Amino acid sequence: MKRFSSEFIEQVRQANDIVSVISDYVSLKRQGRNFWACCPFHNEKTASFSVAADKGFFYCFGCHAHGDVFQFIMKKENLSFSDAVERLAERAHLALPVVERSAEEIARDKQRDRLYQINEMAGNFFHNCLTRTHYGQPGLAYFHKRHVSDDTIEAFKLGFAPESWDKLTTAFMKKGVTGRELVLLGLAKEKNGHFYDAFRGRVMFPIRDGRSRIVGFGGRVLDDSKPKYLNSPETPIFNKRRLLFAMDLAHKAIYEQGKAILVEGYMDVVSAHNRGIRNVVASLGTSFTPEQARLLQRQAKELVLGYDMDGAGRQATRRAMEIVRGLGMRIRVLSLPQGKDPDEYINAAGPEKFRQAVDEAPNVLDYMLMRALQQFDVTTLEGKSAITAMVLPVVAAVDNRVLLEAFLKKLAGQLQIGENAVRSEFNKYVAAHPEAGQQQVVISQSVSQENAAARGNGSMAVAEENILRFLLEKPAACGRVQAKVSPDLFADGRRRHIYQLILDTYAHQGMYTPHDIQQKLTPEEAEEVARIMVLQDVPMDENVLMDYVKRFRLADLQKQYLAHSRLAATYSRNGDARLAEELAACKKINDEMKQWS
Repeated sequence: MKRFSSEFIEQVRQANDIVSVISDYVSLKRQGRNFWACCPFHNEKTASFSVAADKGFFYCFGCHAHGDVFQFIMKKENLSFSDAVERLAERAHLALPVVERSAEEIARDKQRDRLYQINEMAGNFFHNCLTRTHYGQPGLAYFHKRHVSDDTIEAFKLGFAPESWDKLTTAFMKKGVTGRELVLLGLAKEKNGHFYDAFRGRVMFPIRDGRSRIVGFGGRVLDDSKPKYLNSPETPIFNKRRLLFAMDLAHKAIYEQGKAILVEGYMDVVSAHNRGIRNVVASLGTSFTPEQARLLQRQAKELVLGYDMDGAGRQATRRAMEIVRGLGMRIRVLSLPQGKDPDEYINAAGPEKFRQAVDEAPNVLDYMLMRALQQFDVTTLEGKSAITAMVLPVVAAVDNRVLLEAFLKKLAGQLQIGENAVRSEFNKYVAAHPEAGQQQVVISQSVSQENAAARGNGSMAVAEENILRFLLEKPAACGRVQAKVSPDLFADGRRRHIYQLILDTYAHQGMYTPHDIQQKLTPEEAEEVARIMVLQDVPMDENVLMDYVKRFRLADLQKQYLAHSRLAATYSRNGDARLAEELAACKKINDEMKQWS
């Protein structure tokens, strides 16, 4: 595991506001000092997921998911801690420090470098086959027929897989590449101990990551045979969910224009770039994913969906709208004449007409209304009802109240019914669907019960919570608190151990961060820390802290007084000479209690 310094980890934490990070995944609503949402880690209709922005912690009172910004990314993206640090450092544009690597990491990185190298060799093989050999003539004819220039072929490093069972496999094995490595990368398949090429008779599209390394390939047939497209499988260096085709070539134009155009196929992208439209990317043979959406969100404020307008394309458009709606990006939907796909339209009408269509693309609300009006008869009662039912789920996701009111008025006009009737249907919909986001967040009634159960019934439980919270927020106060509060005063075992760890870390380091403490806790203790850190019971300052210290001390003195008074009573009944000693102890404790009171 990579070891980052506490200073760098803290730098990454400070650069990634937890509310901003979590908002990439779920819509948070402020309620009091905290932000709340339905938990992204389990299904629920009312919110039990709380984020304390000022303390940098989240906690779900339902499923008990918990932690800081690193734990959130680890849990949501299934990453190790070091990978989460890297991901968040990249998000904040922080350069990674050089860290010592374990033997296991060195071996893993060596294997990954080897796989990148083989893919680069494969990219050269397919490209040279297309541009320099007679094997590639069918592929070159295909690209030229689609008006793809030689410069674009070079820029994308387009290629051709020859119609041969083992042309690549044989050539690569002679260069020392093993069949197992080729199978791992999806470049070959194995049958009865023999290896053969996975891609045959296809034009090839290299897929690159953000550092322009070839991580996979997409291959398209030249005829109508199936499957039309064949993509590399998931490998140690290729994850389809996290990549977009041509993002390495498009990211600069997307950032400069503040707009990304998302299309369906590789050729749609190639044709757009070929005609000078550079801010175009495509998903990789899978549905558009949240990871791809966040990749675009970092570069653009606006997303134009340019999927084919057949049934599958319309479904993909709806899914993409659902994914993007919570990310704060404006969404518009490209609808080209005669249902043409972008590749066809760019080549038939030219790039300027395509740009015009992009500029005139309707927003999501207008697009959904247009589709509904095409699908149902607005002159009938049934049609009006069906149009309303189709549009309302999208309307309910709109956060901007001005746009919302304007659209409800527009919808009423199109349906030729009163605004009050439309607004009534809208209100009924959002009342039945609190997850739509129009209502104030409804916090689950079980939150207080779950919190009380976790806190326990001890009379000093709240004091224990708030002292720990204060020390995690203000390490400089640790010495003063330590002098007045012994760990023995903590009745709850988890909180006692957390307190002791804080004292030990402070004694050893002189200072600490929440991460220094977290990495030493058991899972149960880490959950307790997260729960405590999202509580809003008492605003903490030095005076409040000292009041809790006073409560601890009085509770301890009362315990001592009770023990000595019981001994004194026993000695009095038995005529024991130690009675005077116990009475003196009682007096001394009583005097100290008066001072603390």
